[in-house]
Parts: sequence; C-alpha cells; structure tokens
Amino acid sequence: MTQTASESGAHDALVAAFARELALRDPDGSRSAALRGADVVVEQAVARVLDASTAWSEHLGPVYDVRGVQEILGVTKQAVSKRRLLALTTGSGRVVYPAFQFTARGVVPGLPEVVAILDDSLVSPWTVASWLVSPASELDSAAPIEVLASGETAPVLALATTWARALAA
Repeated sequence: MTQTASESGAHDALVAAFARELALRDPDGSRSAALRGADVVVEQAVARVLDASTAWSEHLGPVYDVRGVQEILGVTKQAVSKRRLLALTTGSGRVVYPAFQFTARGVVPGLPEVVAILDDSLVSPWTVASWLVSPASELDSAAPIEVLASGETAPVLALATTWARALAA
C-alpha cells in the first residue's frame, strides 16, 4: 500500500514526537533497552492510542469543530466560546463538540444547565459526555441526552445535581 505525502508526513511527525518523548523520559536509553522488543512496544503504543480514540468515537458519535458549531448556531467564534457547551479537548489539543448536544434548532434544551452543574472542576468533560449518552437506571434506562432532547429537563437536572453533590463530597 502506497502512502500519500500527507500520510507520510503525519507518520513522520508522530515518529519524531515519539523519539522526543523517549529522549526526555529515558535520556540514556537504559530503560528502553530493558524492553522486550521495539516492535512489540510500538504495536502496543499504537494500539492503545488508536483503539482508545476509536472507542471514544464509537461511544460518543460524531463531533464538530468550532467552525461546525458556528454554522449550526449561526454565531461567531467568540460567541461559541461564551456558550455553555460541552467542549472536549483531544490528546492533540484540538477542541471538539459532540454532535449529540445539537438539534436542528440549536442546543438541546437543558444541556447548558447540565454542563454548568457538572463543572470541569468536579469531573472531566469526557466523563460528562459519556454520562450523557449512557443509559441511566434513574431515567428508566434512557440516556440523559435522550431525555433532554425529548424536552424533559427536570429529571436530568436533578440527576446531574445529585451526581455533582456526590462528587463534591
């Protein structure tokens, strides 16, 4: 299989970053030499990163970048950052917004309040995203985002408040 220039460049950048990190963590190579084999280490590292990314994508669904959110909401970049949206920062530092929080008319009702209750000082935005799409027994096995999208905000806000109190305790 032939690589395109952009694929080769992306791989080259990844290899260079990996080498820099190894040099920082193991300057003389003694720790790396004790590993069982470079191929096994690389295979495990790549699997861990790519498989984790795939798992999150499958669990949370599609995401938008800031430009996509601007188009959906019809607002400026600055207005996007001022809204209480669920923003996720990827391992590469890119900010993305799960698509499940948007409807054809804007933001799912109650989502900004949930985001405010489950502040990132209490819990990771990635955990909040997972919670929003996972069935909850307290909501008759519906996912909180489904209940919000149906227009019933009170039960989800109550559940988020209970969770936030437990986290803060």
